Amino acid sequence: MDTSGAERKLRQAAFFLGHLEQASKELLHHDRNPEILEFYFSACLSAAQSVYYVLEETGGAAFRDVQKRWRGLLPESQRLRFGKMMGLRGSDVHLASTGAKSLSKYVKEDPTRYTFFFGHNAVVEIENPDGTKVSGSVFRGTLGLYIEQQGQRIEATEACREFIGQLKSLLEEMKTASYRREKNKGQAE
Repeated sequence: MDTSGAERKLRQAAFFLGHLEQASKELLHHDRNPEILEFYFSACLSAAQSVYYVLEETGGAAFRDVQKRWRGLLPESQRLRFGKMMGLRGSDVHLASTGAKSLSKYVKEDPTRYTFFFGHNAVVEIENPDGTKVSGSVFRGTLGLYIEQQGQRIEATEACREFIGQLKSLLEEMKTASYRREKNKGQAE
């Protein structure tokens, strides 16, 4: 089983997630290409799903047993979201579409940059397209990439973060199972 290859793919997925998060916080410019968010999302999905494929290809029957047990222990909502992310990556690769939408959102801005000119402003709350609320006195408009999961809009950064976490959990289960097999094998000899 190639755990080091799977770990490398996890780091790669986290790398692209970091770029997706940063791109979705940057200032909205009229000349900014919203496809950048889709590119990072695609890269994150592909790298993350590669973790699964590395384990599947190199783990053999042990992987099939472990991943079946692992999925069975996930709450149904997490199992559905995991399956959705696996499917989104397939749609992206084979159909060139994830169905993700770039939508305007707000991020909190550092108010100290503006108090010199405007004084202290009242704190207000703004709701983003996924229902998250941002509180502050100064905001900046930007773009977020959103997908639908279980009838709810969710920001792609959050979906990728959860997907990476799930794959990390599966990798840890595979490592534990491998360790137990080696330990039992050593005791049998």
